[in-house]
Amino acid sequence: MYIWIIIAAFILILCCYRITVPPSHLRHLPRVATLPLLCSYLTGESEDRRIKRLIIPFARDTHEHVVLVWVLDRWMVHILNFEVWPPFLHFSLYYQMCDNTALFPKETPDDASLLWRFVGSATLLMSNGKRWQKQSVLINDAFSAKIPVQAFTSLAHNLSAIVGKCRTMQWDKYAQRFALDAVGSTVLGHNFDAIETDNPFVQEYNAVMAAIADPIYLIFPWMEHTFPRKKLICRIDTLVERFMQLLTDKKNNPGDDMMTFMLKDPAMSHKELRDNMIVLFIGGHDTAAGAISTLFYFLACHPDMQRRAREEIMEVLGDDLDPTVEQLSGISLLYLTACIREAMRINTPISYIVPRQSNRSVRLGKYFVPARTSLIVNIYAIHHDEERWKSPDAFIPERFLEQGWQKSGWLPFALGPRQCPARNFAMYEQRTLAATFLREYEWSLPEYSIHKDSLKNAFSSFALTLPHDLDLTFRRISKGERKTFRRSQTEVKKAPVRGHDFSVGVQFLAKK
Repeated sequence: MYIWIIIAAFILILCCYRITVPPSHLRHLPRVATLPLLCSYLTGESEDRRIKRLIIPFARDTHEHVVLVWVLDRWMVHILNFEVWPPFLHFSLYYQMCDNTALFPKETPDDASLLWRFVGSATLLMSNGKRWQKQSVLINDAFSAKIPVQAFTSLAHNLSAIVGKCRTMQWDKYAQRFALDAVGSTVLGHNFDAIETDNPFVQEYNAVMAAIADPIYLIFPWMEHTFPRKKLICRIDTLVERFMQLLTDKKNNPGDDMMTFMLKDPAMSHKELRDNMIVLFIGGHDTAAGAISTLFYFLACHPDMQRRAREEIMEVLGDDLDPTVEQLSGISLLYLTACIREAMRINTPISYIVPRQSNRSVRLGKYFVPARTSLIVNIYAIHHDEERWKSPDAFIPERFLEQGWQKSGWLPFALGPRQCPARNFAMYEQRTLAATFLREYEWSLPEYSIHKDSLKNAFSSFALTLPHDLDLTFRRISKGERKTFRRSQTEVKKAPVRGHDFSVGVQFLAKK
């Protein structure tokens, strides 16, 4: 009896030591205290609030460029500065991590995590070397084939019709439904009919993802082996089988969609196609919904900016119900694009890039970091760097109308060869939906909104920033009112000079 108590006590002490004291080769780095981190995970604190409370102070108060964080049962070095770089490299470490796939390969995921049982490992998101090169070319070509503006417009009109029937609605829920139908119809070639129906497939997906995100199992992934969740594993495998059925159906009934395009490549195995289908589903579903919800929230909070965006829409589109790709480009809709970029800066759809491991020791600023250390670029912290972004928590779209903003560290979707293949796809998706609604409606937050003081995100174990319980109140604009939103020629002349279209897309799909 006593021997088992001693063994249990020893294991407990060992675990406490492991999560509070980093390995000797990393103890010289500044680090976040483990106890507050554990409390944050266990209480379901959202990712953005955790970063603001525990990580950003290192950059703001002590001007540290890197910080050590215990997460997912291991220590990771978070990079907080856009331009931190080692002496032997000519560019910032961030650029090197995106460009140099040999020196900074993506970290192999923990097999214990059920997330990877669902997503798989043969994807663009996690692959390295020749597999990554092959998939990168194919998926880039698939997204470059065309921008499905007509499909986006049709779905936006469907959602607009539903909004017209109810004055106040839970917008984050319908943003998710719109994003699902967009990725379903244009990427997967499957009609989920999510806007108008409460799709059971989506219900099961959301339930499975929520179950995977149990904080205890995220903090200690080894528990998946010690105390396996057999019922959840069965649900995951069943859901994967449903994706496999979608892929089989697509092989038998090809269409005008991106999966059909990818199926034409004989070099892609069935597993690679299935795993990438799931990643595309998650990326086009969750991260796009978060970006759409965030944009509509900030336009609701700033009626003057919403009006300016509406004036731009009326000037460019007029009463045309079927806008073209050119009309919806970032060059044509410069101010709306600036609003989208600013919303994605403040509440970027995903907070980190996929972890990397350097194949050699590197010096990050004043710190030496040995090889095989987990490195992670903290995009959320970089987007709130006070040295690069004046008033980083304020919604100021005009900052993206200034020359040289590209050098400020706007990184929601990576850079270089690993940047998001869906960058234009996602930006057109947001511009199309926003343009449709700006022409048809004005919207605001209801008085009872929990988001009155600031945007509230849901807890996410996968670094997503997803607004939740976001109700918006819509008022339809009459045809007579629309004329008042046409800007005069004088106002047009005073508008900022239009620049290049640097549109980028959903980061979860980034070639990270």
